[in-house]
Amino acid sequence: MKAHGDHVSPVARIWELARSGELRGASEAARKALDEATPGTGRGRRVELHLVCACCSMRQGDYAEALRELDAADHAAVTDSGSAIRVKIWRAELAYFQGRYSDANDIIDRVLPRLEQRCDLAYVAFALRTRIAILLARTDYEGISALADRAIRVAEASDDDYVIVQVLNVLGAVHFDRATSKLTGPHARAHLTALDPCDAAPMEADVREALQLFRRAQAVAKRAHYQFAAWYVAGNIERLEILLGNADRAVPAIRKRLGILQARGAKYDEIATRSNLAWALRTLGRYRDALHELDVALQLVRDTGTFNVLLEFLEYDRSIVLDALGDTTAARASYRRYLQLVGAWNQGKHDPVDAGRFTAAKRPLDPYLLKRVDRFVMEHLGESFTTSQLAAHCGVSLRTLEKTFADFRGLAPVAYVRNLRLDHARAALDEGGATVASVAARYGFQSSTTFALEYRKRFGIAPSRTKRAGQR
Repeated sequence: MKAHGDHVSPVARIWELARSGELRGASEAARKALDEATPGTGRGRRVELHLVCACCSMRQGDYAEALRELDAADHAAVTDSGSAIRVKIWRAELAYFQGRYSDANDIIDRVLPRLEQRCDLAYVAFALRTRIAILLARTDYEGISALADRAIRVAEASDDDYVIVQVLNVLGAVHFDRATSKLTGPHARAHLTALDPCDAAPMEADVREALQLFRRAQAVAKRAHYQFAAWYVAGNIERLEILLGNADRAVPAIRKRLGILQARGAKYDEIATRSNLAWALRTLGRYRDALHELDVALQLVRDTGTFNVLLEFLEYDRSIVLDALGDTTAARASYRRYLQLVGAWNQGKHDPVDAGRFTAAKRPLDPYLLKRVDRFVMEHLGESFTTSQLAAHCGVSLRTLEKTFADFRGLAPVAYVRNLRLDHARAALDEGGATVASVAARYGFQSSTTFALEYRKRFGIAPSRTKRAGQR
């Protein structure tokens, strides 16, 4: 945030250093300024210097140090109500980083009206951005929609480019995440790295909206010479590239940015970036490399105590990669850890204060073996195979496969395969070029009569009527 006083003040220059991504340099400069401060140094200046240190510690994943700096900032702000309010907003940010979402929300509830009364627009926008990030973690898109225009309006009125970038970036992430909600049932709450490029078609409108917001954020960051923020937004654009099937182009850019993040000690950003890199490598079939990146990211999570939503999806992604490598035992263990984390969220165990505060429970993502089923079925859609063969391909018993389908998709494997074949057959008939018999054979129905009966049961009309409509 902007410091008290003129843009060219020493404190403002140190804040700009932090915003540029020079986290170690900004921390050292702030601590040196605190050491050299005289008894007559203004309290507002001391508060801002401690906030710089707290901000840098958060980005570096040192939350204990961030808390110490916030305590020191509170002490310095004892007679300065404006500074004290700002410290509270940073406490909300720290609570968000640690996954204590209800604590963060409670702080924002108490402090936001006071910030608005003081017309501290940059901090109002900052608080709204944190709240949007929390709503995103809870997949509360309606709540975000109610805040989005206000957040952009306040950020732009603040004339603070850094805050504008932050708001645009989180709203881009919202559209990106909302895109996954447009997928079919099994992927209702899919995390981006759980997806393969072939899943992207239903997401196109929201993906384009996300891309527009990310590009706006990147343009503002470059205009303001916030290179670090521009790189951060570039990471989101890289994820879009992966979804659009351009992982080979994204990997070199991600590796380059990863090196910069490591050099600057931005461990939280490094975790998210390694997750993206693992996703890109997985889509390219480079599973060993992907597993290495996930393992490094999980170690960083443990080292920094970043136990928020990132941890869930690192474990989920790891289960997919391990399955692709043929290590089903380890894949099952990673998926169980993922389910435990989701279960803890739904029971409020991650944050006892949060229990019962909201009703939107997370639906666990499909286990790795169902993703393997999807790939196999799509590759053999026109061929005859049994459910037992499908289970054997997935390395599980028939009973396990059937129970997994019942738990996650609410139907038997044979019904799932049949419905998938019928859906593709309908799309082919809609085009109007092929005969009913040829479409039936193409999608694994040995009898046109059986095909017609199953088609009518699923869609309520004869396949010949779909064909005639397609021809018209």
